[in-house]
Amino acid sequence: MTARVFIFIIGASALLYLLVLLVFTIGWYRMKVFTSSLRNLSTRVSVVVAFRNEEQYIENLLQSLMEQTYPHELWEIILINDHSTDKSPEIIKEFIKGKIKVKITLLNANGHGKKQSIVEGVQYASGNLIVCTDGDCTAGKNWLTNVASFYEQEHPLLIFGAVVYDQEVGFWQKFFSFEFMSLVASGAGSGASGLPFMGNGANLAFERDAFLEAGAEAQKQEHASGDDVFLIQYLTQKYGSQTIRFLKNKASIIRTQAPKTFKAFMKQRIRWGSKAKAYDQPWPIFVAFTVFVFNTLLALCFLLGFVIPWALSIFLLFVLLKFFIDLPLLQAFGEFSNKGKLLKYMLLFEIIYPFYIPVAALKGLFFSYEWKGRQVK
Repeated sequence: MTARVFIFIIGASALLYLLVLLVFTIGWYRMKVFTSSLRNLSTRVSVVVAFRNEEQYIENLLQSLMEQTYPHELWEIILINDHSTDKSPEIIKEFIKGKIKVKITLLNANGHGKKQSIVEGVQYASGNLIVCTDGDCTAGKNWLTNVASFYEQEHPLLIFGAVVYDQEVGFWQKFFSFEFMSLVASGAGSGASGLPFMGNGANLAFERDAFLEAGAEAQKQEHASGDDVFLIQYLTQKYGSQTIRFLKNKASIIRTQAPKTFKAFMKQRIRWGSKAKAYDQPWPIFVAFTVFVFNTLLALCFLLGFVIPWALSIFLLFVLLKFFIDLPLLQAFGEFSNKGKLLKYMLLFEIIYPFYIPVAALKGLFFSYEWKGRQVK
C-alpha cells in the first residue's frame, strides 16, 4: 500500500470522525443549563439501585441519599441485591436500623444480572418516576430535586445525567477519568442534537409505565450489558428523540469510583463494548463503526511505523488532528464537570486511545468476559 492510498483511507475515516464530533459538540453548546423554576414539586419518585458486592461503597451512597433535599414523603429507595457474596446486604440492614428519613426496601433478586434486578425493582416501585443509580456512587444533595423538577417542567419520558469519576489517583486513573468524561460528553451532545443513543445507568430517570410497557424488547436480556443504552435507543425509536433529554445541571452530576487498575478498566470497557453487537439503529451503528475504524487505523499506522518510515509521521499528524477535533467538546464538558484540570494531559491521552479501543471492541464483540465474578458469553 502506498503512502497516498493509506493517507486517503485514514483521511476519509478522519472526516467521518469529524462529522460525528461536530454533532456531539454542536449539541453540547446549544443545550441550555437547567435551572428549576418550580417550588412545589409533586412527583412521586422511586430510587432503584441494583447492586452486587458493593460493601466498600454502599453506605456512602445511602448517606448521600439521606441528605437529599427532595421532600421525604415523595420518594423511596429500593435496593435490589443481585446475589452479592460480600457484606453489602448486612451493611444495608444495619443502616436501615438507624434514624432514616426515607423508606428503604431491600429486595433479593430472583433473577441474575443487573437488568433483571432493575426490572424487579421497578415492578416493586410505587413512584411514577424511576431514578436509577449504582451502588458505588454518591449524589449531591439537590440531585433528586433537580431531576424531579426537570421532569415536571420538560415532561420527557427519560432523563439522563452526567456521571464522572471522583478522587483520581495517579496517571492511569486520570486517563480513565478523562476517557469516561469523553463518553459522557458525547452521549449528552448527541442527545441534544436530536440523536440520543447513549447514557449511563448511574444517573438515569424514566417513567415507570414506559419502562414496563417496553418490557423485554427494550432490555435485550440476552446481553449482559446495556440496561441504559438499549432503553434510550428503544424509547427514541418508539416515541421520538424529543422524549429523551440530558439534564445539564452541575448539581445533578453523579460521582463514582474510577477503576483501580488498567486491567479493571479494560474489563469494564470490554463489557461496554459488547453491547454494540445489539445496536439496530443507523446512528449508534455509524458512531460505533466510525470511532472503531478511525482508532484502529491510527493504531495500525503506528505499528507500520516500525517498518515503513512515513507511517509514524502520518500517525502523529492524525493524532494531532484528532486532538483539535476533540478539544472543543472536552474543554466545555471539563468546565461543566470541574474536570478541566485533566486537559493538560489530553495530547498524551490521545496517543493512548487508539491502542485500547480496538482491543476492547473486538474482545467485547467476539469473546467472553468476566464481570463481578461472573463469566459472560
